Amino acid sequence: MTRPLLAAACLLALAACQPTPPAPGDAPSGTDPAPAPATASINGRATYLERIAPPPGATLSVQLIDNHLADTPAAVVASAEFKDAKGPPFEFTLPYDPAKLRENGEYGLHAGLRDAAGRLWFVTDTRVPVTPGAAQPVEFRMVRAGAEPAVDAIALTHWQCGDRRIGARFDNAADNVVLDIDGEALTLPQAVSASGARYADAQGNEFWNKGREATLTLAGKPQLDCSHVEEGSPWEQAKARGIAFRAVGNEPGWLVEVGKGEAPALDAELDYGERKLRVERVQATAGGFSGTTADSVAVKLLTRREACNDGMSDATYPASAILTVDDKTYQGCGRFLSE
Repeated sequence: MTRPLLAAACLLALAACQPTPPAPGDAPSGTDPAPAPATASINGRATYLERIAPPPGATLSVQLIDNHLADTPAAVVASAEFKDAKGPPFEFTLPYDPAKLRENGEYGLHAGLRDAAGRLWFVTDTRVPVTPGAAQPVEFRMVRAGAEPAVDAIALTHWQCGDRRIGARFDNAADNVVLDIDGEALTLPQAVSASGARYADAQGNEFWNKGREATLTLAGKPQLDCSHVEEGSPWEQAKARGIAFRAVGNEPGWLVEVGKGEAPALDAELDYGERKLRVERVQATAGGFSGTTADSVAVKLLTRREACNDGMSDATYPASAILTVDDKTYQGCGRFLSE
């Protein structure tokens, strides 16, 4: 009996000497767990003046926008949707990553209220200025998006497809959609689809819409995934403000806008928005405009009607632009919006 008892004792001793495996989720010995990314939030209240209840199953969407990056997909710093919104007012907390903010950046909020079918009822008509990190909640008012939301209405919707912001007007009576792509109109007839709304032509162009998601295929180019957004492209917004010509450029990022009339105003943002200038009245010159700011800065803009590529995307513009401010020159591409 001695040997069996001795063997059992040895086995028990060996089992006691085995290390205890770490519990799931425990960090290995000698290492610190990875820190969670820092987050902050913006508190706010959205409302509207109309004395009507929100639509059943309403969803409030809120976006934090970097104003200086409005021409790029990186413009949206943070976004969130708040389902079954009760109000007005509609209280919200929008979380964001402070690491995505730029020093001396300018930011704004965009919001919209939709019904359960995705139709827009109320929306902010201008971007709401906001200072991330401020303790005071931001309050703003939305306006009615239309007299009566209706499926058959021909309404302009906006979509982010890759690095492009496009507009889409669905016309159920004509069974087509008109896409605004980089200032060019593309009409696609409705086509057969197993689900969603599909529009396509014989040249290989296709826009396939499934609720708030879609795909865009342009002849000879890879398919792009699209998502519904509240704001139109900066080109559409500029045209709505009465801008006649707009141009943008890269490295460093800049933009210029010229209004309508015989002696319109010229506004420019230079060096990624770090410098802004305005000429109250510019004079038309051979191939462009020229003028002087209130603090005596000479500004000259030359435009030429020719195909232009900005070098950062596959978009082709119908005009090239050269902006000269004192002795510094900026080159880019533009579009005549009043035509």
